[in-house]
Amino acid sequence: MPDLSLPAALRIIETALSGTRSGPDRRIAVCVVDAGGHPLAMLREPDAAPLLAHIAEAKARTCILYGKPTKTVMEWADETPNWFHGVREVALARSGLPLTASKGGVIVRDAEGKVIGAVGVAGEAGEYDEAFAMAGIDSAGFVADAG
Repeated sequence: MPDLSLPAALRIIETALSGTRSGPDRRIAVCVVDAGGHPLAMLREPDAAPLLAHIAEAKARTCILYGKPTKTVMEWADETPNWFHGVREVALARSGLPLTASKGGVIVRDAEGKVIGAVGVAGEAGEYDEAFAMAGIDSAGFVADAG
């Protein structure tokens, strides 16, 4: 299976944005990064808070930087907050973005299980963000790894 392409990233985003929201005023942002953590595409809905685009990118990059979906990072942060604080500070110093410990960051794998990127969604409750990311990944023919 090919690496994550721009058309595939745009399809992921389009599908994620089409997800049913918990309320009529919920707006989201979606970011797709490649296997190196570099953004391929990002969209923020009109009227969505500008910060949501940065949160979505942080969720996607957390998946790549730590090699785990953000749900797993969230569980570790809850269990060992001192550990998470230290690792978050290292990530911030080395990559410019902190690790994010909330649902909505999902790893993109190819059919063989190779990590080819990640998707971050922000703006809804974490369960929704995660579901939107997974639906987008599935729509592009890749395997979603949410932990």
